[in-house]
Amino acid sequence: MPKYYAQLDEEMRVFTVSELAGEVDSPDMIPITEEQYRDGRLLLTRYVDGQFQGCFASMESDKSSIQPDGEDVVTVKVFITDWQGEVINDFNDEVTLELNGMRQTIKALNGIAEITISSEELGEFKLKTVGLDRNAELKVVVVDGD
Repeated sequence: MPKYYAQLDEEMRVFTVSELAGEVDSPDMIPITEEQYRDGRLLLTRYVDGQFQGCFASMESDKSSIQPDGEDVVTVKVFITDWQGEVINDFNDEVTLELNGMRQTIKALNGIAEITISSEELGEFKLKTVGLDRNAELKVVVVDGD
């Protein structure tokens, strides 16, 4: 009967999951369920006090592109979730975002932060979170509609 394990690194983070033929007795190998084994979200979590934990980000925007007029805007919501994808409702901290190398912090409320972006330059810009257990990235496209 196969056994499933999460393997921890020196910082107690899951860096791989394994299916083994038998039981393993090691402090770096944590038994997990088959469901957890098949769920890629377990990677990069921290194992603390017998539980997998972590702050992860996902992003959604209200449109796929904007005009380069400095007035057209895209609103991006950043969701801070646990490793299972549930919004962390008591997360009311700052989130660091980077847009093409420039960093800015925004305040999350009940696990959700929001930023509005405009531009006067054409191109594709990358918006990403920084410093979480698993960060997210979103492409902001500025196109000339003429």
